[in-house]
Amino acid sequence: MSSSLRGGYNVRGWIIWAIATLFPIYQLAIQIGYGSLEKDISEDLKLSLLDSSLLSGSFLFTYALMQVPAGWLLDRLSPRWLLGISASLCGAAAYGFSQCNTLGSAILFRCLLGLFAAFGFPGAGLLARRWIAGSFFVLAMGLIDFLFGIGAVGGESGFALLLTDGVSWRTIMIGLAVAGFAIGLLCALIVRDRPPGMEDRSSRVEVIDALRVLLRNPTVLWALIFYGGMIGTAFGFGGLWDIRLQNAFGFDKIESVNLNSWIFVGLAVSAPLTGVLADRLTNRRPLLLAGAAGSLAGVAGLIFIPLIIPYWALVLNLVVSGLFLGTSVAIFGVACDAIPPRYAGTTIALVNGAGCLLGAILQVMPGFFIGAGDWHPLEAYQHVLSIYIAILFLSIVAAWKLGTPSSSATET
Repeated sequence: MSSSLRGGYNVRGWIIWAIATLFPIYQLAIQIGYGSLEKDISEDLKLSLLDSSLLSGSFLFTYALMQVPAGWLLDRLSPRWLLGISASLCGAAAYGFSQCNTLGSAILFRCLLGLFAAFGFPGAGLLARRWIAGSFFVLAMGLIDFLFGIGAVGGESGFALLLTDGVSWRTIMIGLAVAGFAIGLLCALIVRDRPPGMEDRSSRVEVIDALRVLLRNPTVLWALIFYGGMIGTAFGFGGLWDIRLQNAFGFDKIESVNLNSWIFVGLAVSAPLTGVLADRLTNRRPLLLAGAAGSLAGVAGLIFIPLIIPYWALVLNLVVSGLFLGTSVAIFGVACDAIPPRYAGTTIALVNGAGCLLGAILQVMPGFFIGAGDWHPLEAYQHVLSIYIAILFLSIVAAWKLGTPSSSATET
């Protein structure tokens, strides 16, 4: 492999990475954009608040459960064709969702969306590991999270704007179906599996063997807990419940959606900066600790103090919370440095899956605790959403256990 590739300056590799990264951007637009569409979908399908939280969380449940199988398939088979086919199937599922008239059919197609979208993030991460190796890997992962944030903002604010202009949620989903087919075609045409001369060790990867190696590795286990708390909060709180919370504080639907989008603006800005910083640190513990502690303080502030601070300070708090949550991208470098390179795709998928599974649980759980009905007082939301404070405390504990001087794993 050439020194330019090891240094991350391979132009072809960055192009392949960029095309693959369109898929996770698309995934976040579908996933987070549900918060903007939620009230219109609920009114159309006559859903309760609990029904709506189940529908929202169904995407993340199948997405999370499919992460390890997706990572294993990506390690063994062709990322080019897996990304092309799965993105196209996402488009088909988005069209099916646009035609739903019952809760059952909506959950089915949203589950399928999560199932097929599961290949996007680990696929882009694996291609980054192969094509943008060395000191630029965490930067590439940070840029994926940056574009994740752009997709989330586009999904929330963009969809809200379309709804305001009279575009129905069903038409928006049809547009997403077309986008899925287009991304699948681009992946099939442009993405390539590995650089010329890179050894193909895919036949050596077995899923049971991979899980045995990864789940016996303390660094990987603490990484699961850390990322689960951080991104679980981003997806659970930022992906659904903060909009309801802002409604309870007195903001209307559009204001609540726009306010919530600032979390993902902060996450988008933070992720690549974290990637640059993490690639240069030998001990990442201070970065991980600062991210987890700052996220806890920021989310606690969002839950309890918006009525006693000016509007600009509320926006600043949302952005800063996103900035701290965005530091979670550093965990992929920590985890991948601790395992043999042939397990990179499975490792990325496993860590990402832990975050998404907890995010799904944290989307649905408040719906069970808050009680029946579509209206609840502010105090009820504050009490129930305090669960995010508890989960971020676990991330602080995990960060304390992590962050030892990084080293490259040796091939075994």
